[in-house]
Amino acid sequence: MVRASLREMKHLSANRTLDLLTVDDYDRCAPARLPLGSRNYYLGAAGRRITYKRNKNAFDKIEIVPQILRDVSKNSIKASTLGVQLDFPIGLAPLALHKLANPRGELATVEGISSFRTIMILSTMASTLLEDVAQAARNTHITLWMQTYFFDNRSWTTDLVRRAESAGFKGIVLVVDSPISSTLTCDGRGSLELPDGVKYENIDRNLAKSRASATFKDITWLKSITKLPIIIKGILSGSDATLAVLAGASAILVSNHGGRQVDGEPATIDALPGVVDAVNRLIPRRDVYLDGGVRSGQDIYKAIARGAKMVFVGRPYIWGLTLEVRTCSKFI
Repeated sequence: MVRASLREMKHLSANRTLDLLTVDDYDRCAPARLPLGSRNYYLGAAGRRITYKRNKNAFDKIEIVPQILRDVSKNSIKASTLGVQLDFPIGLAPLALHKLANPRGELATVEGISSFRTIMILSTMASTLLEDVAQAARNTHITLWMQTYFFDNRSWTTDLVRRAESAGFKGIVLVVDSPISSTLTCDGRGSLELPDGVKYENIDRNLAKSRASATFKDITWLKSITKLPIIIKGILSGSDATLAVLAGASAILVSNHGGRQVDGEPATIDALPGVVDAVNRLIPRRDVYLDGGVRSGQDIYKAIARGAKMVFVGRPYIWGLTLEVRTCSKFI
């Protein structure tokens, strides 16, 4: 929840000389730059927004107890996962419709992170063709993963996976926590009406509905149609993580959809240890990631200390993109 008046946000966002240092600065400044519908779309969460707030607040309850007089002169923040070398353990979570934040949409996002070795998960609901995003990222160090769902018509999923493979994407991120859409709420009210020139470029949103009858057996089917690693996004329990790995998951992304699906779910940082333990009992060193509530380097440290290989951020980079491309780069 943005804790600033609209007047304050407008004043801050209009001040071009303001030095943005923290994610809280972005949270205060960026939303006021967006039309009401777009702002509420990005800020929206399910129900009474309990999970949305819990994601961030849970990090504050975790204490850091330093171990002193250790040699830290050669520490590195570099990481690797599924054969991908990273400059830092941070990736971009899938968010829909980047053109609501910047006229160039996902292409501007690619430009903003083009100097980094990182992972960008492209949303199924992107406002740019996945082939165009792949082309823009071709001469960068960005690794692209494609998000997908189990749709009522399997051909929609198959087509999206085939296109991603052909375009050079290196992973498939399967979202499993959204068999039925939720209703989003926000402080301000304003329905999202897509502006002229903005649409879901990779899928027909009216026809491609999530398959409510999907089970873990469908993961095995998905694995049979692609050679790309499959990352399961939306796991919050060790028991579900076990079933996902047994069905063929290459990695697990602990996620509650940023609090946008089921209100009252645990914070992802609280769910993380149980998932890590369950996965490690099956296949040691099978990678587990986290998204939700990450707002600082300390949060990233806490997630890694609890067993995450890396974290993915969502709303924060959209705020950087809202202010401008170079601000997105500065934010990352």
